[in-house]
Amino acid sequence: MKTAWILVAGGAGARVFSFDPGEKASWALELSIEHPAGRLMEQEMVSDRAVRSFHRNGDKVSHAGGHPAGQVIHEEEVFAKKISGFLEKSRRRALYYRLYVVAEPGFAGILKKNMDPRTRQTVTGFIHQDLDNQTVADIRKALSGKIFPGPPVSGKGLTQ
Repeated sequence: MKTAWILVAGGAGARVFSFDPGEKASWALELSIEHPAGRLMEQEMVSDRAVRSFHRNGDKVSHAGGHPAGQVIHEEEVFAKKISGFLEKSRRRALYYRLYVVAEPGFAGILKKNMDPRTRQTVTGFIHQDLDNQTVADIRKALSGKIFPGPPVSGKGLTQ
């Protein structure tokens, strides 16, 4: 097995690309996972809107019914666990031998925390970039020189 995987992930979705370094770094999209809850605005995640009330002295006070930031973090945890479970099962089936994780620093940390130790050992590197909403060509270009040597090579997997 010579296949390495690149996980490009964010709170709203993830894509897994496979590549064989020996074949001019040809790569292909293996899987795309959507997480629609990660796309919701913080206000949409909490059902109770802020309630305004007035104290005797006339000062306006807002009381939020929930904690939107906490809900966003919770949704990222849920999604990171789903991704980590998939990576663990795939590792056990020997579908890849090396893993690169591309995610913004906060989500990369959540992923790392949720990976089992053996899967974490397959991680060759974390690349802290927010590329989950980029096109395949833009991802390839951004990773050129970080994972792939030299300029991007056209080939398998570059079509949209």
